[in-house]
Amino acid sequence: MVSALTVLQAMNHTTAALPTAILSTQTEGFGTPKKLATNRWIKQTINHWQLVPNLDFSGALVGYIGDTEIISMVEQLFTMKLGNRPVIIDPVMGDEGKLYPGLSKDYIQHVRRLCTHATIITPNWTELCFLSGAEIVLEPSLENAKHLLDCIQGFGINADVIITGAKLNDKTGCLFQSREEGFEFVGHSEIDGHFYGTGDTFAAILLGCLLSNLSLTDSVKKATNLIYEAIVATANDQEVANRKYGLKLGKLIQLIVSQN
Repeated sequence: MVSALTVLQAMNHTTAALPTAILSTQTEGFGTPKKLATNRWIKQTINHWQLVPNLDFSGALVGYIGDTEIISMVEQLFTMKLGNRPVIIDPVMGDEGKLYPGLSKDYIQHVRRLCTHATIITPNWTELCFLSGAEIVLEPSLENAKHLLDCIQGFGINADVIITGAKLNDKTGCLFQSREEGFEFVGHSEIDGHFYGTGDTFAAILLGCLLSNLSLTDSVKKATNLIYEAIVATANDQEVANRKYGLKLGKLIQLIVSQN
């Protein structure tokens, strides 16, 4: 959330934050973080926002939630005059064929229901398979991607789909299909290693671009290119052991500001 708020503010978009939990660290690389639940506060905040005169939202970005009760609360936000404005949902729940620790299989159906409110979803391949109801995680391919998109539409998910972390022709990037267009791929040469927080930052840039009236295709291309710059900066500036502290955003923010 910190990186997403930073990016959106740099893109001149005013933000309102609704943290679904307060954690002592991120969830990977630091053991089990200490958690402060925000369920009661979230309910009160949503009720307060609904009472504020002339409070209007131009879009919404939803990332990791991890709690089915909060998913139900977040759904209330989509009654707050969003209309056809962009609602990006990153259905964060797993990777490499497995659910993240602490999430049950029942969690998938709640995220699937949440995604019916989205105009855009940004799953990785594992998450797309889970949303589709596939018995097993299928091998990544263009043919399987088309099949999975047909499956999620059967669950009422009619959003544009951007598959993140997709690999094609020795490059890593985004494979996406809009509701009107066919598949497109945007990617760069792969950089070895794991980079924490890329999905959160990518989704924020994507929303910022859409709120600046760029097309979906141009928004995906810009977000992918900017994330690549952040990954390169992080790879060049940090030892592998320190990557758990997240992306280096300095160059990314400079590029965003210079392009606005």
